[in-house]
Amino acid sequence: MSTGDDRRAEVRRLIDEMEHDTKNISEGQFSALGMLITDASLSADEPALVECQDGLQWLHRRYLDVGALDGQERELRGRILGLIDVVHWALRRLPSGLQLALQPGGHAARFLVAVARKQGLSNQQLAAELGTDETEISRVGRRLLSAGVVWRRKEWRHNAWDITPRGRQYLETSGLLPAPSA
Repeated sequence: MSTGDDRRAEVRRLIDEMEHDTKNISEGQFSALGMLITDASLSADEPALVECQDGLQWLHRRYLDVGALDGQERELRGRILGLIDVVHWALRRLPSGLQLALQPGGHAARFLVAVARKQGLSNQQLAAELGTDETEISRVGRRLLSAGVVWRRKEWRHNAWDITPRGRQYLETSGLLPAPSA
Protein backbone atom coordinates (compact mmCIF):
# COMPACT_ATOMS: atom_id res chain seq x y z
CA MET A 1 0.00 0.00 0.00
CA SER A 2 1.39 3.42 -0.96
CA THR A 3 1.69 6.39 1.37
CA GLY A 4 -1.31 8.02 -0.34
CA ASP A 5 -3.41 4.88 0.18
CA ASP A 6 -2.28 4.75 3.82
CA ARG A 7 -3.23 8.40 4.31
CA ARG A 8 -6.62 7.89 2.69
CA ALA A 9 -7.31 4.84 4.88
CA GLU A 10 -6.26 6.79 7.99
CA VAL A 11 -8.58 9.67 7.06
CA ARG A 12 -11.47 7.20 6.62
CA ARG A 13 -10.67 5.48 9.94
CA LEU A 14 -10.46 8.77 11.82
CA ILE A 15 -13.70 10.16 10.40
CA ASP A 16 -15.49 6.87 11.14
CA GLU A 17 -14.23 7.15 14.72
CA MET A 18 -15.44 10.78 14.94
CA GLU A 19 -18.82 9.84 13.46
CA HIS A 20 -19.29 7.12 16.08
CA ASP A 21 -19.64 9.70 18.86
CA THR A 22 -20.32 13.15 17.40
CA LYS A 23 -20.87 14.68 20.85
CA ASN A 24 -17.41 13.74 22.11
CA ILE A 25 -14.98 14.47 19.30
CA SER A 26 -11.65 15.00 21.00
CA GLU A 27 -9.01 17.65 20.48
CA GLY A 28 -6.62 14.84 19.51
CA GLN A 29 -8.95 13.71 16.72
CA PHE A 30 -9.15 17.26 15.33
CA SER A 31 -5.36 17.58 15.55
CA ALA A 32 -4.79 14.25 13.82
CA LEU A 33 -7.20 15.20 11.05
CA GLY A 34 -5.55 18.61 10.68
CA MET A 35 -2.14 16.96 10.29
CA LEU A 36 -3.52 14.51 7.71
CA ILE A 37 -5.04 17.39 5.73
CA THR A 38 -1.75 19.29 5.85
CA ASP A 39 0.27 16.25 4.74
CA ALA A 40 -2.20 15.45 1.96
CA SER A 41 -2.12 19.05 0.76
CA LEU A 42 1.68 19.24 0.73
CA SER A 43 1.90 15.90 -1.05
CA ALA A 44 -0.81 16.80 -3.59
CA ASP A 45 -2.69 13.70 -2.39
CA GLU A 46 -6.03 14.40 -4.06
CA PRO A 47 -7.68 11.04 -3.17
CA ALA A 48 -7.00 11.59 0.57
CA LEU A 49 -8.28 15.18 0.38
CA VAL A 50 -11.46 14.07 -1.43
CA GLU A 51 -11.97 11.30 1.14
CA CYS A 52 -11.56 13.87 3.91
CA GLN A 53 -13.94 16.37 2.30
CA ASP A 54 -16.61 13.71 1.75
CA GLY A 55 -16.23 12.37 5.29
CA LEU A 56 -16.36 15.83 6.88
CA GLN A 57 -19.46 16.74 4.87
CA TRP A 58 -21.12 13.51 6.01
CA LEU A 59 -20.09 14.25 9.59
CA HIS A 60 -21.49 17.78 9.30
CA ARG A 61 -24.84 16.39 8.13
CA ARG A 62 -25.10 14.56 11.45
CA TYR A 63 -25.32 17.96 13.17
CA LEU A 64 -28.08 19.10 10.83
CA ASP A 65 -30.33 16.26 12.02
CA VAL A 66 -30.20 17.51 15.62
CA GLY A 67 -33.08 19.80 16.65
CA ALA A 68 -31.28 22.17 19.03
CA LEU A 69 -27.52 22.10 19.40
CA ASP A 70 -25.93 22.89 22.74
CA GLY A 71 -22.83 25.11 22.94
CA GLN A 72 -20.33 22.26 22.61
CA GLU A 73 -22.14 20.79 19.61
CA ARG A 74 -22.21 24.21 17.90
CA GLU A 75 -18.47 24.54 18.47
CA LEU A 76 -17.79 21.05 17.05
CA ARG A 77 -19.98 21.82 14.03
CA GLY A 78 -18.07 25.07 13.48
CA ARG A 79 -14.72 23.31 13.63
CA ILE A 80 -15.94 20.72 11.13
CA LEU A 81 -17.14 23.49 8.80
CA GLY A 82 -13.73 25.16 9.13
CA LEU A 83 -11.95 21.93 8.16
CA ILE A 84 -14.31 21.50 5.20
CA ASP A 85 -13.26 24.98 4.02
CA VAL A 86 -9.57 24.17 4.44
CA VAL A 87 -9.90 20.93 2.46
CA HIS A 88 -11.92 22.73 -0.23
CA TRP A 89 -9.13 25.29 -0.70
CA ALA A 90 -6.43 22.61 -0.58
CA LEU A 91 -8.20 20.81 -3.42
CA ARG A 92 -8.51 24.03 -5.41
CA ARG A 93 -4.77 24.67 -5.03
CA LEU A 94 -3.67 21.28 -6.35
CA PRO A 95 -1.64 21.76 -9.50
CA SER A 96 -3.19 19.97 -12.41
CA GLY A 97 -1.48 19.20 -15.66
CA LEU A 98 -3.69 21.82 -17.31
CA GLN A 99 -3.00 24.45 -14.67
CA LEU A 100 0.77 24.10 -14.73
CA ALA A 101 1.58 22.39 -18.08
CA LEU A 102 5.20 23.48 -18.20
CA GLN A 103 7.03 23.40 -21.51
CA PRO A 104 10.24 21.39 -20.94
CA GLY A 105 12.52 24.10 -22.38
CA GLY A 106 10.60 27.05 -20.96
CA HIS A 107 11.69 29.36 -18.16
CA ALA A 108 9.15 27.96 -15.67
CA ALA A 109 10.22 24.33 -16.13
CA ARG A 110 13.91 25.24 -16.07
CA PHE A 111 13.30 27.40 -12.95
CA LEU A 112 11.60 24.50 -11.17
CA VAL A 113 14.32 22.01 -12.15
CA ALA A 114 17.08 24.42 -11.04
CA VAL A 115 15.43 24.93 -7.65
CA ALA A 116 14.91 21.17 -7.27
CA ARG A 117 18.62 20.61 -7.87
CA LYS A 118 19.78 23.38 -5.53
CA GLN A 119 17.49 24.81 -2.86
CA GLY A 120 17.81 28.45 -1.83
CA LEU A 121 18.80 29.99 -5.16
CA SER A 122 18.25 33.75 -5.37
CA ASN A 123 16.57 35.61 -8.24
CA GLN A 124 20.02 36.76 -9.38
CA GLN A 125 21.45 33.23 -9.32
CA LEU A 126 18.44 31.83 -11.18
CA ALA A 127 18.62 34.61 -13.79
CA ALA A 128 22.30 33.81 -14.41
CA GLU A 129 21.64 30.07 -14.60
CA LEU A 130 18.65 30.42 -16.94
CA GLY A 131 20.13 33.19 -19.08
CA THR A 132 17.36 35.70 -18.42
CA ASP A 133 16.79 38.78 -16.27
CA GLU A 134 15.62 39.06 -12.67
CA THR A 135 12.27 40.56 -13.72
CA GLU A 136 11.44 37.40 -15.68
CA ILE A 137 12.57 35.25 -12.74
CA SER A 138 10.30 37.22 -10.41
CA ARG A 139 7.32 36.85 -12.76
CA VAL A 140 7.87 33.10 -13.27
CA GLY A 141 8.51 32.63 -9.54
CA ARG A 142 5.17 34.26 -8.66
CA ARG A 143 3.38 31.94 -11.10
CA LEU A 144 5.04 28.85 -9.62
CA LEU A 145 4.41 30.13 -6.09
CA SER A 146 0.69 30.52 -6.80
CA ALA A 147 0.62 26.94 -8.17
CA GLY A 148 2.11 25.73 -4.87
CA VAL A 149 5.20 24.13 -6.40
CA VAL A 150 7.81 26.49 -4.89
CA TRP A 151 8.27 28.45 -1.68
CA ARG A 152 9.85 31.85 -1.47
CA ARG A 153 11.63 33.03 1.64
CA LYS A 154 13.67 36.13 2.34
CA GLU A 155 17.36 35.98 3.08
CA TRP A 156 18.26 39.50 4.03
CA ARG A 157 17.07 41.51 1.00
CA HIS A 158 17.00 38.67 -1.50
CA ASN A 159 14.50 35.93 -2.33
CA ALA A 160 15.57 32.35 -1.80
CA TRP A 161 13.55 29.72 -3.67
CA ASP A 162 12.80 26.19 -2.47
CA ILE A 163 10.77 23.42 -4.09
CA THR A 164 7.70 22.07 -2.30
CA PRO A 165 6.84 18.37 -2.06
CA ARG A 166 4.07 19.12 -4.57
CA GLY A 167 6.64 20.65 -6.93
CA ARG A 168 8.95 17.66 -6.64
CA GLN A 169 6.04 15.33 -7.34
CA TYR A 170 5.09 17.39 -10.40
CA LEU A 171 8.65 17.18 -11.75
CA GLU A 172 8.82 13.43 -11.17
CA THR A 173 5.43 12.62 -12.71
CA SER A 174 5.94 14.95 -15.68
CA GLY A 175 9.40 13.53 -16.42
CA LEU A 176 11.04 16.97 -16.15
CA LEU A 177 13.44 15.92 -13.40
CA PRO A 178 16.17 13.75 -14.86
CA ALA A 179 17.26 10.79 -12.76
CA PRO A 180 20.27 11.59 -10.55
CA SER A 181 23.54 10.58 -12.20
CA ALA A 182 25.52 7.81 -10.57
